[in-house]
Amino acid sequence: MARLREVARLAAALAPLVAVAATPAPPPEPPRRIVVVSFDGAGGLDFARHRNTLSPDGFLRAEREGVSAARLQTVTPSLTAVAHASISAGALPQATGIVSNTYWPAGGPLKARVDGFAAEPAVETLWEALARQGHRVAALSWPGVSGSSTRSSTPVGLRWASLRSGGFVWRGPEEGAVLPDAAIALPPEVRSYSPPRLVRIEPTRGRDGAAPRPLRFVVVDTRDDGRREYDGLAALNEAGELEGRLRPGDWLALSEKSDGVALRGRWVKLLRLAPDASRVELYVGGIGQTEAWPDDFQRTLDRRCGFWPGPPDGALLSGPEPDVKSFLEMASRFSEFFTAAYEVAERRGDWDVLLGYQPLLDEVGHELTPPEPGAAGFDAARAERAEAAMRETWRIADRAAARYLRFLELGGDVLFLSDHGQRPVRRVVHPAELLRRQGWITTDSLAGRPVVRPDSPADVAVSGGTALVVLNRAGEMPGGVLSPEEGAGVLADIAGYLRDLKDETGAPLFETVALRGEAATLGLDHPNVGDLVLLAGKGTALRGGFPKLGADAPIVLPADVAGQHGYGPDPSLDGIFFHVGPGLEPARLPLVRAIDVAARVAARLGLSPPGAR
Repeated sequence: MARLREVARLAAALAPLVAVAATPAPPPEPPRRIVVVSFDGAGGLDFARHRNTLSPDGFLRAEREGVSAARLQTVTPSLTAVAHASISAGALPQATGIVSNTYWPAGGPLKARVDGFAAEPAVETLWEALARQGHRVAALSWPGVSGSSTRSSTPVGLRWASLRSGGFVWRGPEEGAVLPDAAIALPPEVRSYSPPRLVRIEPTRGRDGAAPRPLRFVVVDTRDDGRREYDGLAALNEAGELEGRLRPGDWLALSEKSDGVALRGRWVKLLRLAPDASRVELYVGGIGQTEAWPDDFQRTLDRRCGFWPGPPDGALLSGPEPDVKSFLEMASRFSEFFTAAYEVAERRGDWDVLLGYQPLLDEVGHELTPPEPGAAGFDAARAERAEAAMRETWRIADRAAARYLRFLELGGDVLFLSDHGQRPVRRVVHPAELLRRQGWITTDSLAGRPVVRPDSPADVAVSGGTALVVLNRAGEMPGGVLSPEEGAGVLADIAGYLRDLKDETGAPLFETVALRGEAATLGLDHPNVGDLVLLAGKGTALRGGFPKLGADAPIVLPADVAGQHGYGPDPSLDGIFFHVGPGLEPARLPLVRAIDVAARVAARLGLSPPGAR
């Protein structure tokens, strides 16, 4: 009996503990902050091909510790402005109204165009939804956040800033000439054991019309060995003071006159220097200036990150000996700038969600996507060089990913995604020229170039692999010329003609030729698409305007890019997806939809998604 009483007492004592153990653990507290980074151009299938070359600390860590997907299903067309608008709003293009990187605004004149990157979606965005619920967003060059209007602004932001001038390669002296003696007093810290030579470069005016300062370099021989062998350049400012030194292969940042608002400058690289100074080659980058807000963020970025470096310059890849090394160095510097900008914003801490951006895989992919094996003109050696360049680019992106993942140690979430992948192209088609040859587009000549007439029966807006045909309908748009009956006939003729076009293998040149109503299955049933949606077939890129040779040009021309996007549904164009954070159990999903990302971010903060009131 005593033993039974002891058992009863023990059971009573353990009962609270058993109850606690049986009670389900409370759900984890939502993270205080979330970092979302878009790796533009990072294809999910492309990641799978390169995963074995990546470190365990970047994307593979995100895959190992969090929720990931084989593909982030993008929208159609798979263009940067379109996809980011859909990611940001959690809605298809037919709801956002942003249907291409460049498109005709419904009801506008025939030649009116809207920049999809600057357009405001017709529905609420993630940053607007969070602001409505008392939360703050920082956006670092996130497509759609330009700071140009209330709806396209966040409390903290960094704008994508086009370079104020283009880059170029300077070569000198001209054949048969010699560099002049540097008939100037050298700075005291510069010494040359051979007579110094002068290199003076006059860059062209920038897009703002401002004249940049002349660049002065002195070719010097820094070795006291009794031989005349030049081995470097000294860069001098306008006052004759030393700005920096260059040896072959070195980069140097040079300052430019500022507008008093932000740091401004350009990067230069000494590509080649003959020991006798008979040949000097310099890459001279375009002028960059960071554009950010608020003012204290701008100042801190200038101090810690330097001026806006700009994307890698395709000019380095032209000619018989493409300089892939310098091109990738520029890509790496651009990636580093965005990562450093994130770290500056992270130290501020005055945000709940940070939208980051890494464009390098897109920038490099357009130039160096490996060609498709078996395609006409396939060059195995060229393909291997391109594959090696893309491997290195993925490693650069992976290093950036590892730095973003340090945010996990602060108790926040990190989410990596991309807007699209890319696929190889080998030819280019000008849709406007196709329509002009059939009389559906009429042109005038302006400064020797064809321009579409305001009273042309039709026009076309082109981005990537997408073209949107617009008919000039009377009564529906200013200056319209086609009656409803004429419009119906022209539209049927254009659609039939384009559907019949074939490539050299007999495959359709356009994989999709859809009337606006038919585009509903693609998520594109919106007035902004105009009358006809064209999506190019595999291997084909589309170009706006007209070919240089005009009517004498072949319909199909060699591609001027290696990779392109902006097509219809295609697994090779889907992106990456990784989400790591407190309480998220590791899981591998076959697919996540781009339009579900905004709701996912909002839910992690315990908030309602865009569009929910």
